[in-house]
Amino acid sequence: MGLSSLPTPSESVLTLVLVNTAITVSILKELLRSALHLLRLRASPRPQQALAAPRPPEPSLADRFRSQSSPIRFVSALGLRRPASADCRVCLARFEAESVVNRLPCGHLFHAACLETWLDYRHTTCPLCRTHVLQEEQVW
Repeated sequence: MGLSSLPTPSESVLTLVLVNTAITVSILKELLRSALHLLRLRASPRPQQALAAPRPPEPSLADRFRSQSSPIRFVSALGLRRPASADCRVCLARFEAESVVNRLPCGHLFHAACLETWLDYRHTTCPLCRTHVLQEEQVW
């Protein structure tokens, strides 16, 4: 069926040996590439990568937000007023009294973990009103 395109032994032994050698080399190459990928190694570094000095990793949006704002407990975020909605608009779960929340510059509250997940998806705005979460000069 699928192997009908291969030469038969009656055609030429040399052709058969060449085809089998090419197939074997191809299989071995893919096995080696898979093993290197599995071990998280590269076959050889690219010349420009070997010469370039390693750069420190850039902080994520969540890290940058954490440096500007600190999470608070939901009870202390309430103050004397009741918010219009007492649930996180990212996960849609109600805030408990001891929930750790972040207040954005626009005034909206979100669970700290939900907001960090939102920021990890490279969103730089409030999930509700689209106001920038980080100060303008620090937004990429």
